[in-house]
Amino acid sequence: MFIGIDVSKLSTAMCIGDKLFSYSTEKPNNKWVKDTKDFINFRYLEYKYKSIEDYSKREISKFLEFEDVTDLIINDIMNNIKILDTTHIAIEGYSYSSDTGHIIDLVEFASLLKHKILKQIQGYSRVTIISPLALKSKSCELVYPPKIELIGKRVIKEKITIVGPTGKLGKDFDKWDMFHCFLDSNISSQLKDYLVFNKEIITVLKKLPKPFDDLIDSIFLKNVCNSLIFNEKAE
Repeated sequence: MFIGIDVSKLSTAMCIGDKLFSYSTEKPNNKWVKDTKDFINFRYLEYKYKSIEDYSKREISKFLEFEDVTDLIINDIMNNIKILDTTHIAIEGYSYSSDTGHIIDLVEFASLLKHKILKQIQGYSRVTIISPLALKSKSCELVYPPKIELIGKRVIKEKITIVGPTGKLGKDFDKWDMFHCFLDSNISSQLKDYLVFNKEIITVLKKLPKPFDDLIDSIFLKNVCNSLIFNEKAE
């Protein structure tokens, strides 16, 4: 079993086999949530710590709420794996371009989750942390053929570059590039079918709607992890 987890304080996404989970602060009446609730398992979050003025009480409340959310994630994993099966869990690492306050909260949240996974999930063989840059590059590599150039004069060598259809390097992909990469992939998913059907509506928006960006990352995390394990076995 392969699991991909895109960790976010406000919109963690998880892909377990063919099942999708979203732990999001988006409301149930959100258009995108209503449209996809039949094939995405939504866990609606409402952080109450933000309304607490006292600093100490707010930080303690935040930690306890992170405890509850990470417990939800662990329970969903436990309910969807077989204890004796080999389970590979891929988690996306941190993006250090985030603002300081956000990254601190994210580190706290993600650390709690990783600790619980390592301590509580039995039967897994590995937890893999994949950097955002590696996720983008590997996702691009899974979907698009590499650009191969012959370089050198006396000694001819192949230069292999991982690029998308526009020539953009995979490591430089943004959320929209990952969106199009997902749609161009051979991945079978109800989410993909929905996004293809609504592509014209979605692509005119300024931002890719949540939770789609996070869910796409979680699906690619699962598939990249699968590919990495397969290649290791082949060597």
